Amino acid sequence: MLDRHADLFADVAAGASAALAPRSPPRANVKQVLEPRPMLLWLRAAEGMQARLGEYRGLKTLDADVLFLPEEGALEAALAHEQPMSELKRELRDGRMLVMVMRSRSELRERGWSDFFEALGLPFQGTCR
Repeated sequence: MLDRHADLFADVAAGASAALAPRSPPRANVKQVLEPRPMLLWLRAAEGMQARLGEYRGLKTLDADVLFLPEEGALEAALAHEQPMSELKRELRDGRMLVMVMRSRSELRERGWSDFFEALGLPFQGTCR
């Protein structure tokens, strides 16, 4: 998916990242994680966006710009879909995936996330650009 939609990440700055951690149990407290959970990290490297495995230990230790918390099976369904970005957008709209913004709007803009947020239909820069 990262290669297929490389244009959405063209302006993302080196070192910027988005984390995808499972939301289980469904209403888990994201601030306190007793046991680390597997996490997928989308990291901007010199060659482009790369997917890496990591461990989610809660918000206090997360050094990502954005955190996605999909329900069980939601991420897999999106990645298996013919149009993964469209499916991610639908899952966000339907509440099957939560998004937590970990940086200020200006920091996200500086780090190049505008096109990605816009593609997902997430309000980013407000109505007056």
